[in-house]
Amino acid sequence: MHPLPIAQTVIVEVSPLECTISDKKQLLKGLPNYAAYIRRQLPDHEVSVGQTIRWELGGRWINVLIRDIIEGSTEQAQSTAGQYRLDRKTTTIDIQMKTPSIPEESSNIVKHEALTSLLDMIRSGFDFGNSFRHLGIPVAKSILFHGASGVGKSTTVKHASQLLGCHLFDISIHELLVLKEEWDLDQFKNYNPLHLLVNKAMVAAPSILVIRDLDSIGKGNDKLLEVLANEISRIPDTEKVCIIGLARQLRKLPDQLQKVDIFKQHLTLSIPTMPRRKEILRSMLLDMNLVSAHDTLNVVDDYATQISLRTSGYVARDLKMVCRNAALKSMRSQKTMESNDDATTEDTLINRLNHLDLDEKTEKRSVQWCDFDYALENYQPSQQIEIESTLPKRSWDDIGGYDKIKQRIRQSTLVPLLQPEIFKRLGISPPAGLLLYGPSGCGKTLLVQALASEAMMNVISINGPEIFSKYLGETENKIRRIFATAKKIAPCLIFIDEMDSIGSRRGWDGGGDSNGGVNERVLSTLLNEMDGVEGRQGVIVIGCTNRPQQIDDAILRPGRLDQLIYVDIPTLDDRKGIIVRLMQQMSMDDDVNPLELAENTTHCTGADLEYLFREAGTVALRENINIPTIGKRHLNQVLGSTCARAKQLIDGGVLDSFKKFQNDHSI
Repeated sequence: MHPLPIAQTVIVEVSPLECTISDKKQLLKGLPNYAAYIRRQLPDHEVSVGQTIRWELGGRWINVLIRDIIEGSTEQAQSTAGQYRLDRKTTTIDIQMKTPSIPEESSNIVKHEALTSLLDMIRSGFDFGNSFRHLGIPVAKSILFHGASGVGKSTTVKHASQLLGCHLFDISIHELLVLKEEWDLDQFKNYNPLHLLVNKAMVAAPSILVIRDLDSIGKGNDKLLEVLANEISRIPDTEKVCIIGLARQLRKLPDQLQKVDIFKQHLTLSIPTMPRRKEILRSMLLDMNLVSAHDTLNVVDDYATQISLRTSGYVARDLKMVCRNAALKSMRSQKTMESNDDATTEDTLINRLNHLDLDEKTEKRSVQWCDFDYALENYQPSQQIEIESTLPKRSWDDIGGYDKIKQRIRQSTLVPLLQPEIFKRLGISPPAGLLLYGPSGCGKTLLVQALASEAMMNVISINGPEIFSKYLGETENKIRRIFATAKKIAPCLIFIDEMDSIGSRRGWDGGGDSNGGVNERVLSTLLNEMDGVEGRQGVIVIGCTNRPQQIDDAILRPGRLDQLIYVDIPTLDDRKGIIVRLMQQMSMDDDVNPLELAENTTHCTGADLEYLFREAGTVALRENINIPTIGKRHLNQVLGSTCARAKQLIDGGVLDSFKKFQNDHSI
């Protein structure tokens, strides 16, 4: 039996480890030297190309693949079986890191603008170092990636690493903050978690190192910023390593991070637009068993389109929660149906057999549109949690009359959102805001509620007097935060009830130093936010007031609340429409004539008519607790007093100020 030939060189490939091989750099000081271990252990084996050898060291498995063998001198016997022996003295062992392959799921990654920009930034630092040096600027090895919580920053970085075939390392800044008392120690570098991770990233290059939670760095942490800057700066220009810092709000970071002193490039991941939400939803819905009420060829696209229309301001995490809540609702509904279904009819048995699956771990659950409708109604986007954002659900049909006003409100608000190309074609800007003014009880707030419900956009509701705070500057801060939130979740409707309380005319309060100063600061803040220095596309401001003459003229100029809509006392047709709507909601006798009642309530507002029917119902109950309907006689008992009170207000000149305001501001 001839001895096996001795290999001159063996090229082995090692899978990535947490403590990666390093024999050419003294980076992993104090960590296991896997390269030396492999060189000690491998010569005891007879090897062949394609063979895999495993050892366990320190609780980790080392997988070594024999990629290639270079034979020794030609005088040696050739190995018929392709096996060779290794000599400790003469055989060279060349250890190479396994190049990470792009995962299969990366083929399903949909590129978007932020991902493309991130890929370009990383590639420029990896491949164009000479270009940076020729231009006399440092090679950009760091990126500050900021965006709202849950918007998908970590996922975008993960996708970038997959597409580039990079190792991905991750650390939270909290791991350094807990060691705050030790930053100044000489030996801190030896166990600094960021320092050790940068070492690993350099050895495993090409690699990306993510530093999370940069928002947690507050004031007084200059030493930590110095540590961070030193770790980034010590990466050589030729090393294919990129450090990416993640943050939620750029303006809340320390000044050094807001500038390009530490992170050389900045990238923002914005709240997803409707097309982007549709892409995200499509990927989430692919694994769900959807049932469509319509005969559509692509159920996933149909659902994604409908949900994206109703999720303005939602980030990726919000969309994921909506899908999850819809699936849970479906599961609960079907469990309830099964528990209530005691009968074991033939159809029931067939239905249950159809849902059987050979895999015991999986169970087919269909998700219907009603499940998503429930999830959307009961979920509030994360960007809106701290802001009052709900208005009662109304439809235009709930509001009787005022057809011309309804049409004008729709044209001023919905058309710019749904058909912006109309304004672009004419080269004009859409209305920035509306002011609904008129006597109390005419339905101004109801009109806004119906608009918000029909438009399916986010709503931030403000009550003017309630926004004031006794603490200096807090009211102005609330207004800034409201507008900042509205920009994030656009398209958004900001509804300010009692607009005159926070937009009062300068000097209206009599010139008192205290109140005057507060009101002027609040007004100034409101004007700045309504101007939208950074642009507020998709944000519509609607104010309501019954004292328009008290509102400062600066708010009413073009670009702010430039559409003034007078909601007057209802006309005869309006009153008839309101009465018909009220009668549909109540049990009425056939002897009640809507037109006759409308003619007898000349000066009544919508609130007066609602009061009339409610009091008539009370009269009917006093007459007979079991009475089935409200009749004409019951209405007549309260009609006189209701109309007299309404007429008294009109005769008092309450409409004169509105008419004057309308004439002064008419086009």
